[in-house]
Amino acid sequence: MAVPASLFLYASRPPTFWHFLEDALLVLGLPYGPQARERLARTFPELFGQSDATLRGYQRWLARTGSADTREGFARYMDQRYRRWIGLAA
Repeated sequence: MAVPASLFLYASRPPTFWHFLEDALLVLGLPYGPQARERLARTFPELFGQSDATLRGYQRWLARTGSADTREGFARYMDQRYRRWIGLAA
């Protein structure tokens, strides 16, 4: 799968996963939801690692914290991993 080129137009990556997610959803033309999460995981394996494990971890986190599946929740869950990823890419 080709990585959307417009996600790489930044001189540096967005500072938080929230900003990255918003941009990626716009470029991919998808609303937030399971399909979008799976597409992001396939498109950015270096961020998501074993995407199935990361996405299952998110589902477990939702259950453990009693949180709803929202963009904000997903961004909060992924932000620490994302910050490590952009730190390595710098």
